[in-house]
Amino acid sequence: MEKHAPDSCPRCGEIFVCKVNNILQCDCMKAVLTKAETAYIANITEWEYDGNCLCNKCLEDLKKEIAK
Repeated sequence: MEKHAPDSCPRCGEIFVCKVNNILQCDCMKAVLTKAETAYIANITEWEYDGNCLCNKCLEDLKKEIAK
């Protein structure tokens, strides 16, 4: 497996670099989520997106959606 694998967001199709082998340096760590938000997003990504990573924009969009 590549150290930093290019991937496309299953929600919007945006290309981003997943740093699964260095999660602390991964862009998704910039998204500050509560435990409840993380659980909600994990649940929908498991069922709607086969558990794949989402881009930061989608993480932020879902955070706003949850807040409504």
